[in-house]
Amino acid sequence: MRTVPFSAFAIAATVSGSAFAGIVVDGNLADWQINKTTWVSSLAGVHSTIEDSTGSGAYYLNPGYGGQAYDAEAMYATFRDGKLFIALATGHNPLTVNNPNGNVYAAGDFAIDFGKDGTYELGINVVNNFTGGVLGGIYGSPIWAYGLWDAAGNETHNAASVDKTHPTSLLGGSLLGLATYSYTTTGATGYGSQKNDTHYFYEVSLDLDVLRKAGWDGGAFDIHWTQNCANDNILVDPGQYVPEPGSLALAGVGMIGLLGGGLRRRSPR
Repeated sequence: MRTVPFSAFAIAATVSGSAFAGIVVDGNLADWQINKTTWVSSLAGVHSTIEDSTGSGAYYLNPGYGGQAYDAEAMYATFRDGKLFIALATGHNPLTVNNPNGNVYAAGDFAIDFGKDGTYELGINVVNNFTGGVLGGIYGSPIWAYGLWDAAGNETHNAASVDKTHPTSLLGGSLLGLATYSYTTTGATGYGSQKNDTHYFYEVSLDLDVLRKAGWDGGAFDIHWTQNCANDNILVDPGQYVPEPGSLALAGVGMIGLLGGGLRRRSPR
Protein backbone atom coordinates (compact mmCIF):
# COMPACT_ATOMS: atom_id res chain seq x y z
CA MET A 1 0.00 0.00 0.00
CA ARG A 2 1.37 3.45 -1.01
CA THR A 3 1.69 6.06 1.74
CA VAL A 4 1.28 9.72 0.83
CA PRO A 5 3.83 11.88 2.68
CA PHE A 6 2.40 13.81 5.62
CA SER A 7 3.82 17.06 4.21
CA ALA A 8 1.41 16.88 1.25
CA PHE A 9 -1.57 16.81 3.60
CA ALA A 10 -0.11 19.60 5.69
CA ILE A 11 0.39 21.89 2.68
CA ALA A 12 -3.10 21.15 1.39
CA ALA A 13 -4.70 21.95 4.72
CA THR A 14 -2.72 25.17 5.13
CA VAL A 15 -3.45 26.54 1.66
CA SER A 16 -7.09 25.54 1.60
CA GLY A 17 -7.82 26.72 5.12
CA SER A 18 -6.14 30.10 4.79
CA ALA A 19 -7.31 31.00 1.27
CA PHE A 20 -10.52 32.67 2.41
CA ALA A 21 -11.92 33.76 5.73
CA GLY A 22 -15.05 31.81 6.54
CA ILE A 23 -18.56 33.29 6.44
CA VAL A 24 -21.17 31.78 8.73
CA VAL A 25 -24.80 32.29 7.70
CA ASP A 26 -26.23 33.33 11.04
CA GLY A 27 -27.52 36.88 10.52
CA ASN A 28 -24.45 38.32 12.23
CA LEU A 29 -22.43 40.33 9.71
CA ALA A 30 -19.29 40.51 11.88
CA ASP A 31 -17.51 38.00 9.63
CA TRP A 32 -18.08 40.32 6.65
CA GLN A 33 -15.75 42.84 8.38
CA ILE A 34 -18.06 45.81 7.80
CA ASN A 35 -17.09 49.27 9.01
CA LYS A 36 -20.10 50.41 11.03
CA THR A 37 -19.80 54.02 9.93
CA THR A 38 -19.14 53.66 6.20
CA TRP A 39 -20.77 50.21 5.60
CA VAL A 40 -17.62 49.24 3.65
CA SER A 41 -16.43 45.63 3.95
CA SER A 42 -12.68 45.05 4.25
CA LEU A 43 -13.04 41.33 3.52
CA ALA A 44 -11.16 40.36 0.36
CA GLY A 45 -13.30 39.52 -2.65
CA VAL A 46 -16.51 41.13 -1.36
CA HIS A 47 -18.47 43.33 -3.76
CA SER A 48 -20.97 45.77 -2.32
CA THR A 49 -23.57 48.42 -3.04
CA ILE A 50 -24.01 51.03 -0.30
CA GLU A 51 -26.85 53.56 -0.36
CA ASP A 52 -27.89 54.24 3.23
CA SER A 53 -30.45 57.07 3.14
CA THR A 54 -30.90 59.29 6.16
CA GLY A 55 -33.38 61.87 7.33
CA SER A 56 -36.36 62.18 9.60
CA GLY A 57 -39.87 60.80 9.22
CA ALA A 58 -41.09 58.96 6.12
CA TYR A 59 -38.54 60.66 3.87
CA TYR A 60 -38.10 59.98 0.15
CA LEU A 61 -36.10 56.92 -0.87
CA ASN A 62 -36.32 56.03 -4.57
CA PRO A 63 -38.83 55.67 -6.12
CA GLY A 64 -41.07 55.74 -3.03
CA TYR A 65 -41.17 57.13 0.47
CA GLY A 66 -41.09 55.39 3.84
CA GLY A 67 -37.89 56.58 5.49
CA GLN A 68 -35.77 54.27 7.61
CA ALA A 69 -38.49 51.63 7.83
CA TYR A 70 -38.18 50.97 4.06
CA ASP A 71 -34.53 51.80 3.49
CA ALA A 72 -32.43 49.24 1.61
CA GLU A 73 -29.03 50.27 2.95
CA ALA A 74 -26.29 47.94 1.75
CA MET A 75 -25.90 44.61 0.00
CA TYR A 76 -22.80 42.43 -0.24
CA ALA A 77 -21.89 39.37 -2.31
CA THR A 78 -18.89 37.09 -2.72
CA PHE A 79 -17.93 33.63 -3.91
CA ARG A 80 -16.50 31.25 -1.29
CA ASP A 81 -15.95 27.49 -1.22
CA GLY A 82 -18.17 26.70 -4.21
CA LYS A 83 -20.99 28.92 -2.94
CA LEU A 84 -22.44 32.36 -3.50
CA PHE A 85 -22.84 34.35 -0.27
CA ILE A 86 -25.20 37.34 0.00
CA ALA A 87 -25.68 39.78 2.88
CA LEU A 88 -28.22 42.60 3.17
CA ALA A 89 -28.60 45.49 5.60
CA THR A 90 -31.96 47.25 5.66
CA GLY A 91 -34.15 49.33 7.94
CA HIS A 92 -37.11 47.13 6.98
CA ASN A 93 -38.16 44.58 9.60
CA PRO A 94 -38.41 41.08 8.05
CA LEU A 95 -41.48 40.41 10.23
CA THR A 96 -43.47 43.27 8.67
CA VAL A 97 -46.90 41.90 7.74
CA ASN A 98 -48.16 42.70 4.25
CA ASN A 99 -51.17 45.04 4.50
CA PRO A 100 -51.46 47.20 1.37
CA ASN A 101 -54.78 48.65 2.54
CA GLY A 102 -52.94 50.01 5.57
CA ASN A 103 -50.01 51.18 3.42
CA VAL A 104 -47.71 48.58 5.00
CA TYR A 105 -45.67 46.20 2.85
CA ALA A 106 -43.73 43.05 3.69
CA ALA A 107 -40.22 42.11 2.59
CA GLY A 108 -39.61 40.80 -0.91
CA ASP A 109 -37.37 37.96 -2.06
CA PHE A 110 -33.85 37.89 -3.50
CA ALA A 111 -33.75 37.84 -7.31
CA ILE A 112 -30.84 37.02 -9.62
CA ASP A 113 -30.48 38.44 -13.13
CA PHE A 114 -28.08 36.48 -15.35
CA GLY A 115 -26.56 38.73 -17.98
CA LYS A 116 -27.70 41.89 -16.14
CA ASP A 117 -30.40 42.56 -18.73
CA GLY A 118 -33.33 43.27 -16.39
CA THR A 119 -34.81 39.77 -16.54
CA TYR A 120 -34.61 37.70 -13.36
CA GLU A 121 -34.04 34.00 -13.95
CA LEU A 122 -33.69 32.88 -10.33
CA GLY A 123 -35.49 33.67 -7.08
CA ILE A 124 -34.65 32.82 -3.45
CA ASN A 125 -37.69 32.54 -1.19
CA VAL A 126 -36.64 33.72 2.27
CA VAL A 127 -39.37 35.38 4.32
CA ASN A 128 -42.86 35.34 2.79
CA ASN A 129 -43.87 32.00 1.36
CA PHE A 130 -46.19 31.64 -1.62
CA THR A 131 -48.84 28.91 -1.85
CA GLY A 132 -47.04 25.60 -2.31
CA GLY A 133 -43.63 27.21 -1.93
CA VAL A 134 -40.73 26.26 0.32
CA LEU A 135 -38.94 28.76 2.53
CA GLY A 136 -35.32 28.76 1.51
CA GLY A 137 -36.33 27.44 -1.90
CA ILE A 138 -34.29 28.49 -4.95
CA TYR A 139 -36.66 28.81 -7.91
CA GLY A 140 -35.92 28.83 -11.62
CA SER A 141 -38.43 30.13 -14.17
CA PRO A 142 -39.77 32.37 -11.39
CA ILE A 143 -43.16 34.07 -11.41
CA TRP A 144 -42.79 37.50 -9.80
CA ALA A 145 -44.96 40.06 -8.13
CA TYR A 146 -44.02 43.70 -8.74
CA GLY A 147 -44.24 46.96 -6.83
CA LEU A 148 -46.25 50.16 -7.08
CA TRP A 149 -44.12 52.09 -9.58
CA ASP A 150 -43.59 52.41 -13.30
CA ALA A 151 -40.17 52.89 -14.91
CA ALA A 152 -40.44 56.68 -14.55
CA GLY A 153 -41.05 56.43 -10.80
CA ASN A 154 -44.76 57.20 -10.97
CA GLU A 155 -47.14 55.24 -8.77
CA THR A 156 -49.26 52.83 -10.78
CA HIS A 157 -51.69 50.03 -10.04
CA ASN A 158 -51.76 48.92 -13.66
CA ALA A 159 -50.01 45.57 -14.09
CA ALA A 160 -49.17 46.41 -17.70
CA SER A 161 -47.17 49.53 -16.82
CA VAL A 162 -45.44 48.44 -13.62
CA ASP A 163 -41.62 48.46 -13.66
CA LYS A 164 -40.60 44.83 -14.13
CA THR A 165 -36.91 45.48 -13.57
CA HIS A 166 -37.67 45.47 -9.83
CA PRO A 167 -39.33 42.16 -8.89
CA THR A 168 -40.59 41.91 -5.33
CA SER A 169 -41.91 38.53 -4.08
CA LEU A 170 -42.02 35.12 -5.68
CA LEU A 171 -45.44 33.81 -6.72
CA GLY A 172 -44.20 30.53 -8.18
CA GLY A 173 -41.45 28.76 -10.10
CA SER A 174 -39.54 25.52 -10.46
CA LEU A 175 -37.77 24.40 -7.28
CA LEU A 176 -34.08 23.79 -8.04
CA GLY A 177 -32.58 23.53 -4.57
CA LEU A 178 -32.43 25.03 -1.10
CA ALA A 179 -30.47 27.99 0.19
CA THR A 180 -29.08 28.42 3.68
CA TYR A 181 -30.44 31.64 5.13
CA SER A 182 -30.76 33.65 8.31
CA TYR A 183 -32.14 37.06 9.23
CA THR A 184 -32.45 39.18 12.34
CA THR A 185 -35.76 40.25 13.81
CA THR A 186 -34.43 42.51 16.57
CA GLY A 187 -33.26 45.89 15.35
CA ALA A 188 -29.60 46.84 15.78
CA THR A 189 -28.28 50.38 16.15
CA GLY A 190 -24.81 51.90 15.86
CA TYR A 191 -24.48 51.74 12.06
CA GLY A 192 -24.22 54.49 9.46
CA SER A 193 -24.14 58.22 10.07
CA GLN A 194 -27.38 58.08 12.08
CA LYS A 195 -26.33 55.79 14.94
CA ASN A 196 -29.82 55.60 16.41
CA ASP A 197 -31.39 54.19 13.23
CA THR A 198 -32.60 50.60 13.48
CA HIS A 199 -31.15 47.98 11.12
CA TYR A 200 -31.93 44.38 10.22
CA PHE A 201 -29.64 41.90 8.48
CA TYR A 202 -30.05 38.98 6.09
CA GLU A 203 -27.52 36.34 5.06
CA VAL A 204 -27.98 33.76 2.30
CA SER A 205 -25.74 31.15 0.71
CA LEU A 206 -26.37 28.78 -2.18
CA ASP A 207 -24.31 26.27 -4.12
CA LEU A 208 -22.95 27.44 -7.46
CA ASP A 209 -24.26 24.21 -9.00
CA VAL A 210 -27.79 25.52 -8.48
CA LEU A 211 -26.90 28.68 -10.42
CA ARG A 212 -25.58 26.52 -13.24
CA LYS A 213 -28.73 24.41 -13.16
CA ALA A 214 -30.73 27.62 -13.67
CA GLY A 215 -28.68 28.51 -16.76
CA TRP A 216 -25.76 30.50 -15.36
CA ASP A 217 -22.77 30.32 -17.72
CA GLY A 218 -20.27 31.80 -15.28
CA GLY A 219 -20.81 35.35 -16.54
CA ALA A 220 -21.80 38.54 -14.74
CA PHE A 221 -25.11 38.81 -12.91
CA ASP A 222 -26.98 41.09 -10.53
CA ILE A 223 -28.60 40.27 -7.20
CA HIS A 224 -31.68 42.35 -6.37
CA TRP A 225 -33.81 42.96 -3.27
CA THR A 226 -36.71 45.22 -2.40
CA GLN A 227 -39.93 45.26 -0.39
CA ASN A 228 -43.34 44.34 -1.82
CA CYS A 229 -44.01 48.01 -2.56
CA ALA A 230 -40.57 48.43 -4.20
CA ASN A 231 -40.17 51.81 -2.48
CA ASP A 232 -36.42 51.27 -2.25
CA ASN A 233 -34.48 48.64 -4.17
CA ILE A 234 -30.84 47.60 -4.23
CA LEU A 235 -28.61 45.68 -6.66
CA VAL A 236 -25.17 44.15 -6.23
CA ASP A 237 -22.89 42.45 -8.76
CA PRO A 238 -20.76 39.77 -7.03
CA GLY A 239 -17.97 40.23 -9.55
CA GLN A 240 -16.33 37.75 -11.88
CA TYR A 241 -16.21 34.19 -10.65
CA VAL A 242 -12.78 32.57 -10.80
CA PRO A 243 -11.65 29.19 -9.41
CA GLU A 244 -10.62 29.50 -5.79
CA PRO A 245 -6.86 29.47 -5.02
CA GLY A 246 -7.35 26.89 -2.29
CA SER A 247 -8.94 24.45 -4.74
CA LEU A 248 -6.17 24.97 -7.29
CA ALA A 249 -3.47 24.50 -4.68
CA LEU A 250 -5.13 21.37 -3.38
CA ALA A 251 -5.24 19.94 -6.89
CA GLY A 252 -1.55 20.82 -7.36
CA VAL A 253 -0.57 19.15 -4.11
CA GLY A 254 -2.51 16.06 -5.17
CA MET A 255 -0.53 15.91 -8.42
CA ILE A 256 2.73 16.23 -6.48
CA GLY A 257 1.66 13.36 -4.26
CA LEU A 258 0.85 11.18 -7.27
CA LEU A 259 4.18 11.99 -8.91
CA GLY A 260 6.03 11.23 -5.70
CA GLY A 261 4.24 7.90 -5.38
CA GLY A 262 5.21 7.04 -8.97
CA LEU A 263 8.84 7.84 -8.30
CA ARG A 264 8.86 5.65 -5.21
CA ARG A 265 7.37 2.74 -7.13
CA ARG A 266 10.17 2.99 -9.69
CA SER A 267 12.96 3.21 -7.12
CA PRO A 268 14.76 0.01 -6.12
CA ARG A 269 13.73 -1.66 -2.86
